[in-house]
Amino acid sequence: MKAKIINIAVLLVLIAGTTYFLLKDQELDELLNCIKSANKCWLLLGLMAMICFVCLESVIIHYLLSALSYSSKFLHCIKYSFVGFFVSAITPSSTGGQPAQVYFMKRDGISVSISSLILMVVTVAYKAVLLLIALFMLVIEFGFVMEHIKGIEFILIFGVMVNIIMIVALMLIIFKQSLAKRMTGKFLLFLGKHRLIKNTDVKIKKLLTSISKYDRGAAFLKEHKLVCFNVIVITAIQRLLYFAVTYIVYKSFGLTGCSPFEIITLQLIISLAVDNLPWPGGMGVNEGIFIIFFTEIFTATYVTAGLMITRGLNYYFIILAGGMITALAKFMRRRDRDTLEKANGSL
Repeated sequence: MKAKIINIAVLLVLIAGTTYFLLKDQELDELLNCIKSANKCWLLLGLMAMICFVCLESVIIHYLLSALSYSSKFLHCIKYSFVGFFVSAITPSSTGGQPAQVYFMKRDGISVSISSLILMVVTVAYKAVLLLIALFMLVIEFGFVMEHIKGIEFILIFGVMVNIIMIVALMLIIFKQSLAKRMTGKFLLFLGKHRLIKNTDVKIKKLLTSISKYDRGAAFLKEHKLVCFNVIVITAIQRLLYFAVTYIVYKSFGLTGCSPFEIITLQLIISLAVDNLPWPGGMGVNEGIFIIFFTEIFTATYVTAGLMITRGLNYYFIILAGGMITALAKFMRRRDRDTLEKANGSL
């Protein structure tokens, strides 16, 4: 609870600071008129795209559970997805989402080993698909990409490298455990030798035990190649829905002249650059890059309104809906527990 309060407090400070810098030079009446001028049908389509984005992860989780011969209600899978995206949105580098999902899956009778395996596959697919789409868009939109990334090269390279490192690390843990154990063991010994961590032996033992748990992951990926391919396809659709929200907002203002490929490519670059920054939602940097990229595309008149609606759909909607579903899930869990305790007490 203390960690959650700190994360939410940091998030509120970041939101307040970002909002101030966005609005300090704006005429609020003009900005509100621009927002009101957006076509509501397009905005509804954007909202539906974000709901589908979240629910497609639910489809993947349900599909993987079925592949592992686990029966689970699809509504529960939707709950896991909203909880995951909500907690990821309020934690640095999106690190809190999967532990929260494991917690709720455990409460519903899904073992930690199974939930960890499923979420590992989801993570690998999520990161790999981002890089694959980025590579594809770079090939077909090379000149356009090179023209727009000036000034954010360092942040973009950082984002790409972190994604590559995470994918390689997971692949090593799954398929080359002996090498992964040696590398991580030596790294922890190095940190301990230079007094950067304490209780080195304990940490090494825990890490080696954690890596060993991925044996099942390696077996699953080898035995279910078609399942993994299908997960990648669904994840690609999911990612494209997320990136398409910016284009939908663009069209809501009646703007023309920029193709969906170009706008999706720019939004993809933003995700690559900010997804792994060590604060919630890449707050501030995300908005700054959006303004740099889209001032000419949205025009100076609509760019701030476009940013606010886009972030409202692909970030704040997730926080609001995910927070409500998380709170509801915890309330229902507590209610069921109290009901069970009363029933036991009456016996």
